[in-house]
Amino acid sequence: MRHRHLITKGHQQRDEWVYFVVQSQIGIHHPIHLHGHDFFVLGQLEDQFEARHVPLLNLTNPMRRDVAMLPAGGSLVLAWKTDNPGAWIMHCHIAWHVGLGFGLEFVELEDEMKSKFTTVTDQNSLWTQNANARSKWCMHDLVDQDDSGV
Repeated sequence: MRHRHLITKGHQQRDEWVYFVVQSQIGIHHPIHLHGHDFFVLGQLEDQFEARHVPLLNLTNPMRRDVAMLPAGGSLVLAWKTDNPGAWIMHCHIAWHVGLGFGLEFVELEDEMKSKFTTVTDQNSLWTQNANARSKWCMHDLVDQDDSGV
């Protein structure tokens, strides 16, 4: 069974800070990757995040990364600014973990993102021709893919 995890916050303002905690009770490390952003690593903890950990977070010149290690059985505290409209996936970089559902999608600045899209009404446009050609090609089962391909 495939799961799709989607997080939206409602109306967002540009340049708001997002603070996000990823936790695992499983005794193996997970490399966590976020598309669309570099993030700041505020903390990598060996246990589950609790309010008592807030004073331990690095808020002065934290590491900037696009992949960070979630400690085995621990937590990873991340921060990034909402400055890139889009739908961005965060996932474990171990491919079969993504296939088992260890990933989610953030919709960022949805109103701003929607304003950039237009409806293509010209059926003879190059965009429409390419989209139709790709759809026909994708109808062929050339590859038996059983995961997300992330």
